[in-house]
Amino acid sequence: MPPSRSQKDWNALLAPVLSTSVKAASERLMQTEEIRQWLRQASAEAAEGMRQRPDMRGEMQGYAQLKAAFDERFPALLDAVADLTEGCGTIGLDWTPMNPTMSRVEVDFHRELAVDLFTRLDAPTLEAARAALYTVEEALPDGTPFPNRPNTATGLVAHDGSCVGVRVREHLGDDPGSRHRTVTLLPEDQNALENLSAQDAVPRLLQLLAPTDSSAAA
Repeated sequence: MPPSRSQKDWNALLAPVLSTSVKAASERLMQTEEIRQWLRQASAEAAEGMRQRPDMRGEMQGYAQLKAAFDERFPALLDAVADLTEGCGTIGLDWTPMNPTMSRVEVDFHRELAVDLFTRLDAPTLEAARAALYTVEEALPDGTPFPNRPNTATGLVAHDGSCVGVRVREHLGDDPGSRHRTVTLLPEDQNALENLSAQDAVPRLLQLLAPTDSSAAA
């Protein structure tokens, strides 16, 4: 088994890509020999144990066994992800007991929304909130959106331990060749704020992430 990496090593591996693609961050994990070797062996062992109880409860027990083993083996990685994501992210295991070799280790945010990228405010200011929104906009797919099927990118924006989902949609306009964008803010424990313009979304995002600072920033 390759030697364990330090938290600093995991930070260096993941930090450059989280603000571009959470999927790319997960791919980087899966490309490390340390993760691949451990997952191959541990996933097979958990699947073997499940054969003694091939039902939903057995699968749940197998997953719990696998996750506990992962947490014991890679505490530095868990600390790195928590540090990089303001405590909003962790590591999830996509375990496939019927085909253990297809199991995966992934950066996970435990949200119902699928997160394309993660970014954070450098400071509780309108300028920083605008920059965060622009980062999400930059992740919009290339190409012309279809009618009633806009191009979409969803980011998770963090500040001081709080995280808000930011979904940007690019719609096909009524005039030929025209497009327009809308923003939806997705706080974890509040109703979504939908169909905002970018101009309106920026102060709302700042207010959600830094309510005590937003009035001063304005």
